[in-house]
Amino acid sequence: MVDLGITLYTSVMDPTTSYVVDATTSDFLTSVVNRSNTTPVLVDFWAAWCAPCRALGPVLEQLAAEYAGGFVLAKVDTEKEQALAQQFQIRSLPTVMLFNKGTVVTGFQGALPAGQIRQFLTTHGIHAGGAPPMVLSDDPAERVVQLRDAVANTPTRDDLVLELALAELAHGAFDEATRLIEGLPAARYADPRAVRARARLALHARLAQLTDAGSPHAIALHSLLQGDLTAGLEQLLVLLREEKALEESPARVALVHALQLVDDDAVVRDWRRRMAAVLF
Repeated sequence: MVDLGITLYTSVMDPTTSYVVDATTSDFLTSVVNRSNTTPVLVDFWAAWCAPCRALGPVLEQLAAEYAGGFVLAKVDTEKEQALAQQFQIRSLPTVMLFNKGTVVTGFQGALPAGQIRQFLTTHGIHAGGAPPMVLSDDPAERVVQLRDAVANTPTRDDLVLELALAELAHGAFDEATRLIEGLPAARYADPRAVRARARLALHARLAQLTDAGSPHAIALHSLLQGDLTAGLEQLLVLLREEKALEESPARVALVHALQLVDDDAVVRDWRRRMAAVLF
């Protein structure tokens, strides 16, 4: 066999979970069509040689675990199940179809990012755990109580644990927020909201260590934590110029955390260039 340099896609799903199944021609009626009468079924038509399939597959499996019963992911290997591929006229891979109440209702093609797939699922009434999102109070203290109850009732819902951590952070319970975030599974720990929360906690910790609340460092950190990112970044850049000879520049460390609060990649790249110009 000629080595084409292609890494074959291997499913990362846990065979013990009911959220992800391999669907075949012989059991498709049971595993997909009939099952969709009670739970939406997302069918992933894929092939081992398909690079976009190898990118999309783990994302879908991660979402199936995250949604914890909100939908079932049924995987169809089109090389092995050519009859199914022909029946559903699969012309492009990957192709994803959503079955509900025994029929195909919609779908998409290509390796979409997790955020777009979440939006797709929400648009079609699919929520984590099969339940609609909670209506949370605008009051920080009440929000914490609501989420603590929700996590106590469904401790495996790491999406709710992250929501609770964010609520604790907003309420000023930094130690509890840190404990919750550090206990998240790897996939949820890498969630952009968790990354921003860790950065905010790090900045709070640095601010707490400063003895002079009126120092330039403290003023810069206050600006960042109050949402004035531009003012905070500008002040830290000034401090970086003053500290560039230091082996461990407090301003540089704070800038790294501060840039994690920015969700605009172009802005982050610009500030990194400005930092590099100062340092090198």
